[in-house]
Amino acid sequence: MPAKRDVEQVLEKRDWKQLDIWAKEKEHKNVYRQFMKRIYVKDGLIFWRAVEALGVFAQIREQIDEDYAVWLVRRYFWMLNDESGGTAWNASEAIGSLLAHCPNTCGHFNWMLSGLLVDESLRDGALWGLAQLAQNAPDLVDPLEERIRPFLEAEEPLARGLAALIYALMRIPQNGLELFREKGLKWNVPSELDQRLINDGSVVEIYQAGELREYSVQELWTAQIHTFWTEKAMIKDLKIAVTMASTSVGLCWLGLGPSVEEEYSMRRWMSRQFPKSFLMRKREPNSETIRQLQEYVTGRRKEFAIPLHQVGTPFQLKVWEELLRIPYGETRTYGEIAARVGNPKGSRAVGMANNRNPIAIVVPCHRVIGKSGSLIGYAGGLDIKQKLLELEGYARPQRK
Repeated sequence: MPAKRDVEQVLEKRDWKQLDIWAKEKEHKNVYRQFMKRIYVKDGLIFWRAVEALGVFAQIREQIDEDYAVWLVRRYFWMLNDESGGTAWNASEAIGSLLAHCPNTCGHFNWMLSGLLVDESLRDGALWGLAQLAQNAPDLVDPLEERIRPFLEAEEPLARGLAALIYALMRIPQNGLELFREKGLKWNVPSELDQRLINDGSVVEIYQAGELREYSVQELWTAQIHTFWTEKAMIKDLKIAVTMASTSVGLCWLGLGPSVEEEYSMRRWMSRQFPKSFLMRKREPNSETIRQLQEYVTGRRKEFAIPLHQVGTPFQLKVWEELLRIPYGETRTYGEIAARVGNPKGSRAVGMANNRNPIAIVVPCHRVIGKSGSLIGYAGGLDIKQKLLELEGYARPQRK
């Protein structure tokens, strides 16, 4: 049974791997109770991480008990009732986190969460929760525009900024289509209000991607939004999950690990590389990558034609450029790549750059092998590397 200090350390480190272990243990109730107690006091970063941890915990736990997250949400709403004694301090933040992390099971509470906007003490937490939900399941926020719209002109900068962020997220066309209502384009505002928000320099602090970050209302209204998606695929007889992320420039991440772990790694990487951006779960901006990837794994495509947004050190970028020059069905050794980037003795450095390549398959790090023909390491696992090379018709040399 984790002690209070153990829980605090998990929050300080944002150690969701330990959280995963606790969520699957018999004593899991003690853990969520500690999170709920920790959420009572709104005292900065650790409070917000407790809010996030509650959602992550429920997401893990509902894999064992499918009604778990729904039960927690219902409990929080009940705690808001007068008959409960008013024990649901900061309930709107907690409910928002639960809905954002468990939208498939708890998404039908979206109207109830937006109903909390009428209570001034719950308003900011509800707006924050709706902003998180918009990033993870925008379809659940889409019907709520009329309830969110008044807060674009709220007197308090935080409410105004959170509403601006929700609008920025929701203005991205859904499934490639602009959405309309009787009054015109959805999530649209008059030009006068648009200009006020574009020139609004008020600064607010928002919990995003594990950190408390400062944004101006203008930055939130014109937020930099990147998208990601996870798609299943088959490489010969091996089933894999492909997690990809794109910026307005192009594909910046493609990982082949188990979806939960891969998404966590991708989010951490995106947060470091684009610290003031927002990451939104959307298939459409990644649909061309998905289409070309399906053609590749079924043997119908040998070269990718996808814009890339590569982020790395100058040396890493040189190595990755060489990877793009390796033809389909061929391989290069680490030593050969090292020589081509002007560092003949840098095989180990090439190996590290290869390992740090965030765009698997499209930037074909699987085509780099050891001098003896051994496959050596691969971030997605050697079984995937072997299947990729087999798909491309590469035959490993036999040992003499």
